[in-house]
Amino acid sequence: LAALSTDAVMEQLQECINLGIPVIGFDSGVPNAPAGAIYATASTNNQNAAAIAADEFSKLEGFMDMLASGTEKAPVVIAVLSQDATSESVTGRTIGFINRMKEIAEGVAPGAVEVTGHERYNAPSEKPATIRIVAQVSQSPDIVDVTNAANALLNMDNLKAVFCSNEGTVTGLLAATSDGSDLASGGRYDGLIVAGFDAGAPQKNAVRNGWFVGSITQDPFNIGYLAVDLAYKAANGEAVADKDTGAKWYTAQNIDNPEIKDLVYD
Repeated sequence: LAALSTDAVMEQLQECINLGIPVIGFDSGVPNAPAGAIYATASTNNQNAAAIAADEFSKLEGFMDMLASGTEKAPVVIAVLSQDATSESVTGRTIGFINRMKEIAEGVAPGAVEVTGHERYNAPSEKPATIRIVAQVSQSPDIVDVTNAANALLNMDNLKAVFCSNEGTVTGLLAATSDGSDLASGGRYDGLIVAGFDAGAPQKNAVRNGWFVGSITQDPFNIGYLAVDLAYKAANGEAVADKDTGAKWYTAQNIDNPEIKDLVYD
């Protein structure tokens, strides 16, 4: 089961309990499902997936030196752009990126890393901050609001990197950067490090052109494969548990490789 509306399946889930039919979730869960209805879910662990972007940023040439260059008067800004602070997937990715980036930044500036921008994620630094991790949350998921949020980020002093937590925020950032061309060499935001999540056509174009250093794709093949594996085991009375189906980092260099190309469809 992958429910488009979690509220619409409650009656059926209760009937499955009554009939002893095991249900396996895939891609998305049903948080309010009747207890015992869904035996296990195969889906992306969004916190783990978003942490990949922070790790990949840290591997870029000069990134760690850039973090170290922040001062009290001019702290380095690393941002995550999110379209809301309510949906499970987006909040999970936002938290995952923030937590991992904060861990990385603390290795450079112990006690001088603050998280700001939204009350859900804010965390003050112990010392005057030299690195700021900004959670920029759009007023609504509407593309106009997301684009406005992206523009607000782009106007921040000393902004060095942005992680877009889903396809909607990628669309907003691209709209705010002339479809991404402002991120190109010689463009208005040349040198800004950007990464996204998912794999729509405009996002893949941004990756191919090098405007994004890379993006994260979920693994739909693994989601389907593990869902069937869990269903088979549950049907045979075996104990099952939730499975993290993983995520992959793709760049202009590997987007056409066999292990990536089938995962990044429109």
